[in-house]
Amino acid sequence: MGILGKIWEMKDFGTFLCNLRSSAGLSLEELAKLVESSKSTLSRLENNDVPQPFKGSIRKLIISIGEILCTSKREAERYLALANINQALLTETEEIQLGFTPRIASDSSKETHHLERLETIYQQLLRQLETQEAKLGTSNSPPNLKLKIQEYTNVLKEIQNRLDKVYHREVLSEPVIPYTIEMPYAAPPGGRIVVGYQYGGEEHPVLKSSSLYTLASSNARWLMQLAGVERFAVDDCIIFANSTDFEGWEPKDIKTTILTNPLPIPEDLEELQREKIAAIEKHYFNAPHYRLVSATPAFSELDYLKITLAPIGFYDYFSLNPFFDEPLLTALDGSKISIRQKYGNTALTYSSTDKGTSLIPAPVSIQCLVVTEDEQIILMQRSPSVAFYPDHWSASFEETMNAPTTGQDNTPPQKGDADFFAGAIRGLDEEFAIPEKAVQSIKVLSLNVEYLTLSVDPITLIKLNLEADEIKQSWLLRARHRDEASKFALLPTDLTSVVDKLFSRTLWHPTARMRLIQFLFHTYGIDEVATAIKEKRKAVQV
Repeated sequence: MGILGKIWEMKDFGTFLCNLRSSAGLSLEELAKLVESSKSTLSRLENNDVPQPFKGSIRKLIISIGEILCTSKREAERYLALANINQALLTETEEIQLGFTPRIASDSSKETHHLERLETIYQQLLRQLETQEAKLGTSNSPPNLKLKIQEYTNVLKEIQNRLDKVYHREVLSEPVIPYTIEMPYAAPPGGRIVVGYQYGGEEHPVLKSSSLYTLASSNARWLMQLAGVERFAVDDCIIFANSTDFEGWEPKDIKTTILTNPLPIPEDLEELQREKIAAIEKHYFNAPHYRLVSATPAFSELDYLKITLAPIGFYDYFSLNPFFDEPLLTALDGSKISIRQKYGNTALTYSSTDKGTSLIPAPVSIQCLVVTEDEQIILMQRSPSVAFYPDHWSASFEETMNAPTTGQDNTPPQKGDADFFAGAIRGLDEEFAIPEKAVQSIKVLSLNVEYLTLSVDPITLIKLNLEADEIKQSWLLRARHRDEASKFALLPTDLTSVVDKLFSRTLWHPTARMRLIQFLFHTYGIDEVATAIKEKRKAVQV
């Protein structure tokens, strides 16, 4: 490259740095706090007022900035080139900071030494970032920092697991990969990509236990073991936050912040997205949705649930979802593992008090249970043409949170959902043609994770001032999305009827029985529901 080219490249560094910071949604003041610098110094860097080559404390600052802002190797390589820093001269710690994760083959002669050195490096880097986060306050932690902390934690755990094996230390047995239903990715008749068509064939005939704490499927138990947590789960639905005694959060109890920029993901997932998107864009519109970044629980320093969302496109998650259990990624030792094996341990991590956030992109899918004025729960059988769980029975409907659109590409503009409640009310209108004025009350009972899709599911209870017959008529004659369901059914809300239905041989949506049980918790109390399930199970066994 000639002298003129190098001069322009040096000038481009400031612009590139400014773009990275803007993409991360950070102000100069916020970034300065994270990297222990000053707004004026960062401003000088963005205006190319600091001469290159960077040396001493400025070079160290450049590496720290890159650690927070660079979300892929390509970005890091470009960042280093514009900063005139030779990648070959980076220290091992600096390489890790910029996302160049080392790989150590198993059974190599230096494996133990390398693993121990890496363990020390990752522990130090993790402590530094956690210290910086503590200064900001975990509830105010920017997404890039949360993601970096989770990535360091993830790699550190893998290193420590390998060291445990090397030293034959006593550890909990590794989770056994459960039997999972093959999810066809080929387009069947009609060009639809069906995920989970056979879901629940073995898990769903009846509740297998009388204990509330053993209602989880083997899939859910495996995911919790991988994540190192124990939560209440029913079938493939796992709670990670719930309102007190399932009384429910009303709109005033949840404060929602929506970020402008998408949350970055690990580079290997991003590469896989690019590879797989071509297969789905022929059949689907890339609708804009939201994903959960963090949920600060009400028992923290706040007296409300603080939710942070970021935009996510349909392609962003549906390009990966059918492949969660295929060995397409590479582990630290070079072996091939699945997305769920590599990053599934983060799937239940969303609370800002836990510092990290899930590394697998997944949407927010509101799971709504509708109760009529004449005390009936609406059950709907999903259409055979829907992409997720066709022909499964739902209690009552699901709605993916929408992000706004501008109405380009010959599509109508989309307002977007301001919060969980807005998404649920929109879904009520689209699925049943029921207006908001018919809503007597609406509450979010809990936040959950669904095993197969890893979507975040707010279970939402909607009580209407309409009777069941009025709702069915509206669904049949006016609903815009009527074809997403094929059958309409009713279930009385009394405890005996709902418990009986829980034990029926029904092909349930994976969150349906969780919704029914949480409705019972909300209505009759946890102890009474537990007793009813126990007695019903004894009767079934007799």
